[in-house]
Amino acid sequence: MINTGILHDAGWEGSCRPVCPKGFTKQNELNLFNRNLENMKKQIKEMEIPEEVEMLDPVSVLTHADKGNPDIYLPKDELEKLKPLDNKTDIYVVKSQFAGVKIAEKFKKPVIVMRPAGYEVDMPAAIRQMGIPSYHVNNYDELFRMTRIFMVQKAIQRTKLLNVTNFPNRAPWGVVSCITDFAGIKHKYGLETQFMDYDTFFGGMDKIEKDDKIVKIAAKYADKLIKNAGNNNMKKEDIIKSLLFYYATIYNMSKFNCNAFTIECFELCTSLETWNRRFTPCFTHALLKDTGFPSACEGDMNALLAMAVEMYLSKKAVYMGNPNIDKEKSTLTIYHSVASLNMKGLEDPSTPYDIHSFTKSGFGVTLRHDFNKDVGEKVTVARFDPSASKILISKGEIIGGNGMKGYGCANKVKIQLPNGYEFWRESQNFGHHLAMVFGDYTENIRDLGELMGFGVINMS
Repeated sequence: MINTGILHDAGWEGSCRPVCPKGFTKQNELNLFNRNLENMKKQIKEMEIPEEVEMLDPVSVLTHADKGNPDIYLPKDELEKLKPLDNKTDIYVVKSQFAGVKIAEKFKKPVIVMRPAGYEVDMPAAIRQMGIPSYHVNNYDELFRMTRIFMVQKAIQRTKLLNVTNFPNRAPWGVVSCITDFAGIKHKYGLETQFMDYDTFFGGMDKIEKDDKIVKIAAKYADKLIKNAGNNNMKKEDIIKSLLFYYATIYNMSKFNCNAFTIECFELCTSLETWNRRFTPCFTHALLKDTGFPSACEGDMNALLAMAVEMYLSKKAVYMGNPNIDKEKSTLTIYHSVASLNMKGLEDPSTPYDIHSFTKSGFGVTLRHDFNKDVGEKVTVARFDPSASKILISKGEIIGGNGMKGYGCANKVKIQLPNGYEFWRESQNFGHHLAMVFGDYTENIRDLGELMGFGVINMS
């Protein structure tokens, strides 16, 4: 936070200063700015600040106005006050537009002006012309909403994806619309990808499956899952098999410093790894999302990017799946079997679940969530296009669910859309998996798109 304003060296009145107190001195005004600075420090110290935000100690940066000199200016030594903190600063927050522009010119970093006055939109217009992000907010609530947008950009820049595939830079069989330009993704958004082939991944999993200590940990976890489940149609030994794939995944993610995951589905199935080892990836996707790591089915980079946006904005696990749209009734059904336990919030209590096998043979853990219990809740659905340059979004409202039983991608959520026909029409430019998060984040995604440089097609 920067305490800004104009410091006058003498008393006078005129077109820009209709009132000046009798006996005014420069020191009087300086004392006022100093009191404002102390009040600002006190207010920040006492307020509840979001955990992802660090507020550095406020400083004063004052513009000078000298009697008889038409040049209102910001002395160089005022800006020098910010130098020691610049390497720790992601965003500067000011109270007046002139100082904000000068700070942007010098430090080339985003600047937010926080003041109710409507004319403060003038500052972002000037700074954006420099190619630097800038915004106007009225209060701390709006400020923290915007800092979360910046945090999401930073989180995506720090995301590293573990992509298990034998076919890098090729669209998976089940998602032909998939983004394949991983170098372009890194250049645009900073998201990096670590590829790993099946032989390497499952060679490592062989060791995990033979590690008695890890198997015992998996058995203990399986007992807990079974105990807390509403219903369960699986044997404990098959639940352990899915957990061993999860442990192999987090081992490799840790090895390569990854915090996101994807693996193909159809190609993995025909490799017979899932058949021979009696697992499917569904449970791993669910568990990773519950720990805050985006994890997408079928190697789908478009869904994973949308999922990352939604998860980092909301701090909630995200559901994803195939869409069916009733164009006449404007309803959207999303179906897969990758429900997580923290879709209402990563820090919130886990939601109720059933355990059901993905396969008729009895293997492949899936957690089933009864979306009928969420009727009336607002949601946001999203997907990036194959060029990774645009995101399709819509808000909606849950009107039902299905698939607590049944094999495969059976767990369904039914959503009322504002305009199903137009969403279906536009979705043909984006592809088929959709990422769904509880809550309306459409405005936040629009602001994030402006910040990060991707287009936002909002069908709400």
